[in-house]
Amino acid sequence: MKRVWKTLLAGVLTAMLVCTLTACGSFDASGYVKATLDSNIHGEFEEYAEFVDISLEEAEQDYNANLDSSIQSMASFGMSEEMTGKYRALFADLMKKTKYDVGEATKNQDGSYTVPVTVTPITNVFDGLMDEAQSQLITYAAQFVSADDTPTDDEITAYTAELLYNLLSERVSDIQYGDPQQIEVTVSADEDNAYSISADEMATVTNALIDLGDLVN
Repeated sequence: MKRVWKTLLAGVLTAMLVCTLTACGSFDASGYVKATLDSNIHGEFEEYAEFVDISLEEAEQDYNANLDSSIQSMASFGMSEEMTGKYRALFADLMKKTKYDVGEATKNQDGSYTVPVTVTPITNVFDGLMDEAQSQLITYAAQFVSADDTPTDDEITAYTAELLYNLLSERVSDIQYGDPQQIEVTVSADEDNAYSISADEMATVTNALIDLGDLVN
């Protein structure tokens, strides 16, 4: 179970930013980085849409498509559509509560820009989550043993999904943050003078936003 949820939850938190985004021409590199993060993490689209010259509707569609794609893997575990929707809303809310500050860009000799991003990570959501869930699952199983009964696979899936959702909801409602850390990202131009941030560097920022606790072990 731990392996399954580690893969699922880590995927949800990273899939939203694993893409290459571009902006053309002369632009504010720091503003571009902030707009990109705001659009993809916090669901705030206006500045980003201006930078990449797309409509607000298109930016929102991209955000929703990435979120939907990351959540769809839950369906393969037999989770109900209703519960999948609840997780979608929960993770969107979690991402909106992440904290980052974008500093002033420095232009490099090769024409690229180095932009510092200070991330203040969420620390309490996944720390000890699986141990707490495992303890409650043991109690759940014990009641069936004492009653000489066996739950169906669907019942186990539904109970586990509800259990983890409730545990996560409690933690998301009382967010705690750790010490800030600075990450540098590079904004560079291609031969067509289209600027972009690499997917790897964006993923580094995203991974730092939330401490996955024992899910990384």
